[in-house]
Amino acid sequence: MVDIDVYGVKARIITDDQNLESFIKSYYNLFLIEKKDFSPKLIISIKKYGYFEKVPVKNQAQEYVTVGDDIKINYTENKYSFRDREIFGTVKFDKTGIIYVEGYLKPRKIHHLVNLILQGIVRLDKYYNRFIIKSLIHDPIFMLLEECLGINILHATAVSNGKKTLIFTGLGGSGKSTLAAAFFTKKGYTILADNYCLVQGDMLYPFPELPRITNQTSRLLDIKGGRKADGIKTYLENDISNIQKKYKIDKVFICGYSKSFLIKEIENENQIFEILLGINHYTKEFPEYLNLALLPLLGKYQTGGKRQQNLTKFIHENRFFILENSKDLDLNLTTIENV
Repeated sequence: MVDIDVYGVKARIITDDQNLESFIKSYYNLFLIEKKDFSPKLIISIKKYGYFEKVPVKNQAQEYVTVGDDIKINYTENKYSFRDREIFGTVKFDKTGIIYVEGYLKPRKIHHLVNLILQGIVRLDKYYNRFIIKSLIHDPIFMLLEECLGINILHATAVSNGKKTLIFTGLGGSGKSTLAAAFFTKKGYTILADNYCLVQGDMLYPFPELPRITNQTSRLLDIKGGRKADGIKTYLENDISNIQKKYKIDKVFICGYSKSFLIKEIENENQIFEILLGINHYTKEFPEYLNLALLPLLGKYQTGGKRQQNLTKFIHENRFFILENSKDLDLNLTTIENV
């Protein structure tokens, strides 16, 4: 059992898989709580089935209304069921106010065998663990952070040296993690977020998952090989022992690669809004566009309007820059830092 408190969103995670439990503790290290009187808003129960194990079958077809290929709703019991590739999950809103999430992972045959050959047992297990965390833990927590605290979730990385806090956003492969790793190794910055960036106005709330870099980036920055994350990535040894609860944002960079180095400030707030919205729409890791997207059918998670208002506030209170870097990689860290 793991208890966590993510900026006021309290969750209890229950699993009988010891490797998964250890993985969850490492991912949520900053938010771990050890209190006997802990009262969670979320109770999340997770099972992991091996490829050869059988999953107990429950005949629930008549209880649910199918509203999409992978989403079913039980209006009478306030239950919402979804499937996300190997993940099967159910969300139930209890009358006491507690939200119960139950889910399990069951690998698919071809997908499992191909990944087993490519990655091996240990790395494949870590891949499944990250997938479970994203679908069954991250998404419900982010839902409540957005609903209760007005926090926006960006697809971005963030670093800070205590005086300056920089955010790098963009699509996958645009150089966000490479820049964060460069500031970490060359400038002594701490990585505050590696994938999900929690922002509210001009403040950043750290969400330091285990930051990962590709082997290419590792060679580029002359970073010695560390613990292996999966087939093509390595964990960075990021020290989070002195991380603060929140940081004042200095600048936000919208990243991309080019043949030459360029930094250009964007002042048109409508343009920035559309860019950030486009990045999140394109990225498949965000809950409002995936598994929990139809919770409003139960009268829950009706935050679309609030999300846009909060995003507008975030844009109005920060400075934004287009940042283009060369893959060859003259990172120009000092210029980026002081623009």
